[in-house]
Amino acid sequence: MTAKIAIEPLNACPEMIPVCASWTFGHWDCQAGTTFEETNRLFCDAANETSSLPLTFVAVADGKPAGMISLREDDFKERTDLSPWVASLYVHPSHRNKGIGLLLIAKLEVEAERLGYKRLYLTTEDSKSLYEKNGWQEIDRVRTPFGDASLMARDLRRDPLVGPQAG
Repeated sequence: MTAKIAIEPLNACPEMIPVCASWTFGHWDCQAGTTFEETNRLFCDAANETSSLPLTFVAVADGKPAGMISLREDDFKERTDLSPWVASLYVHPSHRNKGIGLLLIAKLEVEAERLGYKRLYLTTEDSKSLYEKNGWQEIDRVRTPFGDASLMARDLRRDPLVGPQAG
């Protein structure tokens, strides 16, 4: 039986902060020279926000964390001229290939648009095709602490037939 997936803001499930910090630190930050305390602080800050950055969303399956995604002012030191950044998309190995990553991306895009952002950015070393399937475009090739990567962007456009109507 497939678990029902809920995408929740981190502030609605602050008990997930240690999990998000651990996933991010273990997967990225420990190799990028960030301390666990710095990573944990970032998620504590995200759990206190609903209308500014950073924001984090957690995929929850049967009460357990299945994945996460964040929106941050910056996530790539070499391109501080670009903002905001999709960061820390992570799906637990036992929940991969079930569409959870796509649900997290879609939720983050809707929230970014609600906050007034018109364009999002990210870097990825190995998931370029996942993002391209969802309207992202590679705008540059860059070098990250993890190797060669695609710098990608996505324009957020609300469908005029669905979005708020002037009146």
